[in-house]
Amino acid sequence: MLLRLTIFFVAIWTQATAFAFGTLFTYMGNESVEDERNNYDKRLLELALEKTVAEYGPFAMVPTSKGINLSRIIKLAEANHFNNFFFKFSVTDEMLSKFLSIQIPIDRGVVGYRIAFVHQQNQYAFANVNSLKSLTDYSIIQGIGWLDTQILHHNKLSVFQVSNYNSMFAMVERKRVDLFFRGINEITHEFDDFSIAYNNLRIEPHLLLVYPLPRFFMTSKDNGKNAERVELGLKRAWQDGSFVALWREHHLASIKKVNLSERKIIRLDNPFIKTLPSNYTQYNFTIDELITEPKANKN
Repeated sequence: MLLRLTIFFVAIWTQATAFAFGTLFTYMGNESVEDERNNYDKRLLELALEKTVAEYGPFAMVPTSKGINLSRIIKLAEANHFNNFFFKFSVTDEMLSKFLSIQIPIDRGVVGYRIAFVHQQNQYAFANVNSLKSLTDYSIIQGIGWLDTQILHHNKLSVFQVSNYNSMFAMVERKRVDLFFRGINEITHEFDDFSIAYNNLRIEPHLLLVYPLPRFFMTSKDNGKNAERVELGLKRAWQDGSFVALWREHHLASIKKVNLSERKIIRLDNPFIKTLPSNYTQYNFTIDELITEPKANKN
C-alpha cells in the first residue's frame, strides 16, 4: 500500500513539475557528498537543452538519488525506473543494443587517458615499468560495472573490483592495492578532494595508459524525441564553441597538471566497441590542444 501511494505521489509531482517548468529530464546524481564526477555531465546536458528551448520548449532537471553506484544505475535504467533519464556511460556494443545513444563523446575521449593514484611509499616505484607485460606484476583497483575494469582484465592485468567509490581511495591508502587508475581530467580534482582524508595518497608520475573509451549520453530506446533534442543541442553547442568552452572549464586545468609529455605511454586494446562507427572521433581531445588555447563563445 505504501509503495503504491509513493508511486502515485511521484507521478503527481512529475506531472505538476512538467506542467510548471516544461519537460522534466532526469540526470545521474553523484554517488556521495565528495563525488563530483557527474557535475560536468549535468552542466553539458543542461547546455544542450538550453540550446533547443525555441523548438522544444522549457525544461526542468532532477538528479537520481545519492548512494546509487553505476552498476545499480544501469539496472534501473534497463527497467525504465527513471522518467526521461539521460545518463553517461562508456560505450560497448552491448550498451548500444540496449539503449538509444547520442554518439557524441561527452568528455571528448579524454577519460581514456589514465594515470594512477598510489601510496606515497610507492610514488616512484613504477619508473621502470615500460610495457603492458611489466605492469601485470601489480594489483589495480577499479569499480564494479566500470568498462575500464573489463578492459584491464582483457589486457591481462590484475584487477580487484569494489562497488563503493570512496573505498577505492581507502584501498590505496591502506596499501591493499598498488594502483587506482583515473582519467587525466579527473585525478587532480579527486586528489584535492580525497588527499585530506587519505594523507598517503599520491599521483604516480610515470605511467599513462591509453585506450579508446568514448562515453555517450544514453536513454531508453522509446525516448527518441527527447534524444533528438539533446543531440541537436550538443551539435549546436559544438558548432558555437560553448561545448568545448565548458569542457575546458572543467577538465583543462587537471590535464595540464599531469605532464603528459613526460609519461611512458602504454596502449591497451578495447575489444568492446567493434560495431561502433569511428565518426565520434571527430570530437575527441588531442594533445595538440594543450599548445593552442582557442577562444570560444560561452553563450
